[in-house]
Order: sequence, then structure tokens, then C-alpha cells
Amino acid sequence: MEPPNKPDNLDQLPEAVVDTEHKGFPVVWLLPIVALAVGGWLLYKTFSEKGPEVMISFQTAEGIEEGKTKIKYRDVTIGQVLTVRFADDLSRVLLTAELVPGMERHLSDTTKFWVVRPRVGGGQITGLGTLISGAYIAMDPGEGGKSERSFRGLEKPPIVTSDVEGSSYRLRASKLGSLSVGSPVYFRQFVVGEVTEYQLAENHEHVDIGIFVRSPHDQFVRRGSRFWNVGGVDLSLDASGVKVEMESLVALMTGGIAFETPPELSDSGKAPDSKLFPLYESYAKSVEEPITAGFPFVLHFNESLRGLSLGAPVEFRGIRVGTVTAIEARLDIDAEGARIPVRIDLEPERTLSAEEQEGLDEAGMKQRLYERAASMVERGLRARLQTGNLLTGQLFVELDLFPDAKPAQVDFSGEYPEVPTLPRPLTGITTSVSRLLEQLEQLPLKQTVKDLDALVVSVNTLVERMDKEMPGLAQESRATLQAAADTLNALEGLASKDGEIGNQLYNALSELQAAARSIRVMSEYLERHPEALLKGKDATR
Repeated sequence: MEPPNKPDNLDQLPEAVVDTEHKGFPVVWLLPIVALAVGGWLLYKTFSEKGPEVMISFQTAEGIEEGKTKIKYRDVTIGQVLTVRFADDLSRVLLTAELVPGMERHLSDTTKFWVVRPRVGGGQITGLGTLISGAYIAMDPGEGGKSERSFRGLEKPPIVTSDVEGSSYRLRASKLGSLSVGSPVYFRQFVVGEVTEYQLAENHEHVDIGIFVRSPHDQFVRRGSRFWNVGGVDLSLDASGVKVEMESLVALMTGGIAFETPPELSDSGKAPDSKLFPLYESYAKSVEEPITAGFPFVLHFNESLRGLSLGAPVEFRGIRVGTVTAIEARLDIDAEGARIPVRIDLEPERTLSAEEQEGLDEAGMKQRLYERAASMVERGLRARLQTGNLLTGQLFVELDLFPDAKPAQVDFSGEYPEVPTLPRPLTGITTSVSRLLEQLEQLPLKQTVKDLDALVVSVNTLVERMDKEMPGLAQESRATLQAAADTLNALEGLASKDGEIGNQLYNALSELQAAARSIRVMSEYLERHPEALLKGKDATR
């Protein structure tokens, strides 16, 4: 069926009318343009609000996951790790991370990054929260410095971050001891800081230690403060008994440092940042007056030096005035026998008063010390060894005045001035007893007894002749001679070996010889084992 009114041919179709007049912007393009503008604005907004990208290198990527590991500052998330890859030489792991906008002004060459994971050290356990949440990277913005985008991450967390107020100081010690990074710093047994670092000096003669004391406790670090090592246990024995002191269990296990300021130096002013202090071995060492100079003297001993060691004190009536610095391995052979030289340093700051030291340089102090030593020796100053500890047998050098000592002077002719010495008291007693026995043994006791016997015989003969040749001699004379003869006969009987006096004399000599041997054996044993005075003799020896 054909549709109605259908034209017979194409000519009958109506023509289209073309409108050539301008009608304005086509509406159909409006939507694409708007979409493009919105997209451009969103792209601009995305890039304008994008945080800075940083690159951090670590030795290992343990606990770090690409696209998951967070970067935090004070437990607030400020970024995320984007990629994890190796450096070209495979020596380190490179992390690319994006931080939140606004952090770019906190990125400088003082900024630090480190991985937070469970750690045990310095008497502390940190990072336990990461056992559940996983490891993350912590950031310390630092202060100042120039802008930076590439960083070398720390393998261990820093002990002190830039947001902690306080002061840093340097300590110098002869050895590190039990100290480690993180060891506590104590003030009146309160933890007020930590050890931040340590390193061997370039000349290898000492150890440099860095510490940080938190505010407000750093105001108590004065210019005259003393620092000492409190690691371990301090055991002392004095007249009141045995004392055991320990700063804390943490200090016992990890070491520690304590400080205080002597009352006379409390007004010395606050110590400036990075000031260098000496680190003493113990509190007892720290309270001693600091010594800056010591001048050598030499002592000669002809007895055993077992128990005398380097660093042993030299004391004058219980007050330390010097230190033993050398014990020579050579013998000095002279008319008095084999003598062993011992070198000591006398310290003028301990032996001279402040008035005597005033205005003197090192050479002047040395001259004044030599003059003082010469004067004291002329008055009887002598050196001798004394036992300082019966348990360990340690010896020290004692200086004291002995007015009855043989006159002597300081010998300045050698390399070092020589101070005369005396033997130890026990050694002197043994020597005196031995000399007495030697003198007794040298007495002509046998010849004396023989002479006494001859005298008795002569008197008896004289009495007999007088009775024969002089019968008229007065009765008194004969009685006197007879009494003399009787006395001599009695003395002969008493003085003979089998007589009472002779027997007692021989017994006394024998006992003296045995006593001398016992004293000699005892002194030699005590020199080797002085602890026997307290413990008794070991049955196995």
C-alpha cells in the first residue's frame, strides 16, 4: 500500500532553504569547553597542592613497603613511600616518598630520616608499637641549613632530636669503659641526659664523648663542674666497714655518667654549649684537686717491690703528694748491694701552698719544689714502701720525717734528683735481729770459758804454794784468796756448757737464732701473701 500524497517524481519535492545569516556561537561546543576548563582546573589544583617529593637512601629496606609505609613526625603522618628500588651499584636502597604540602620549607641539609622499628639499647626498649602497625619512617626537620631533596637515612635513631631543648657538652676520657650511645647522664641520681656519641681521638691517646643534658637541668652544668663514670659498683673498705655504692641498675648494665659542682665553684657561671670537660674514673678521683704538673724524682730500694705498680700513690702522712710513674727493670749495683730504681712524680700543686705557687710558671714551681725537697731531706725526710691493702698486697710510697735517720741530702747529680730511702718496718726489724745474732755468734764464748778455767787453776795453784812457802801469812789473806778461788770455781761451774748460766746462755742463743729464722720466713711470706694477716696461712702453700 503506497503512502498518501506521494509525488510522482523528484521534481515535485520542495527545495531546502539555506540560511546564510550568522546565528552566534554554536551551543554544541559549550559542553566540551566547560569540561576542558574543569579538567584543567582540577589538574592545576592537583599539582598545586601536591607535596614535595624526596629521595631517601638506606642500607636495607627491612620493614618498608612500597605504597604503604608512612612517614611521620611526632606520630602524625606527613607522607608516604611511593617507590623502592636499588641504587645503580646495589650498595643502598633508594626510596621515593611524597610529603604533604607545606613540608618543603622544613627540608634542609639538617633534616634527618630513620626507620622506626623495635629496638633494645641504652637501657631502653623503643618502637614496640610497630609490632602491630608495622615499621614507619620518622623525620626530624632540623634547624636552618640549605634546601635539600635527597637524604641519607640514619641506620639508628638519633638520641636527641632538634625539638628537645638542652645543651651539648664534650667529655675526654682515657678509656671508654662500659659507656655506649644512650647511656644515661645523672645529676643527683636523676636521669637528665644521655650519651649521644663517642669516638677515638685522632692521635689515639684518649676518647672523645658527646653528651646532651636536657633543659632545665643544663643550667646546673657550671664551668667548674666535675664529671665521672658511674658504671659498675664502687666498693670501699674503711674504718666504718665495707661500703657498696651503685648509681642505678641501668648504670650497672649499660654504664653512665654523673656530674656535680663543688660548692666552692658553684658561682663559676653556666658552662657554654660544647664545653670540654675531663671524665674522671670515679667520684673519688673527681674530688681530688686537678693536677697540671708533676716533676720527677728517683728512689732506690734494695728490697722486694712485689705489689708496687705504676700509678700507686706517693703519700706524706696520709696525704697524696705524687704518683709512681716508672719501675725500672735494671739493677743499680753499688757498695750497698743491688738497688732497684723507682721513679715518682711529686706534684707541686699538692705540696706547695697557694701563696707559694702564686706568680710562678712551670720552671719556677719546679725550682721551688726542688728547694723544698732538699730542705725536708736535711730535716730527715725519707721514702719507704708501705702496704696499702692487706687483701691485695698493693704497696705505696710513704714520705715521712725520721729525725734519727742517718744524715743525707738530695742527690742532684743524676738524671733525676734522688731522695734517700729506708727499708720497710718489718724488713728493718728482721735485719736488726739478724745483725744482733751475727754479733752474738762472733763473740769468743768458748775462748772465754777456757780462759776462765785457766784462771781458776792458777788461783788454786797460788793458794797451795802460799800455804807451803808462807805459813805465816795472815789468816785474812789466805781467807781472801780462798774465797776468790771458791768464787772462780763457782763461776767455772756456772759458765760451763753443763752449768746453769752456760746452759741458759746457749739455750737463749739457740732461741734467738730460731726466732730470727722465723721472722725472716714470716717477712718473706707476708711480702708474697700480705692477705694472710686477715685470712691466715693457706694450708696448701
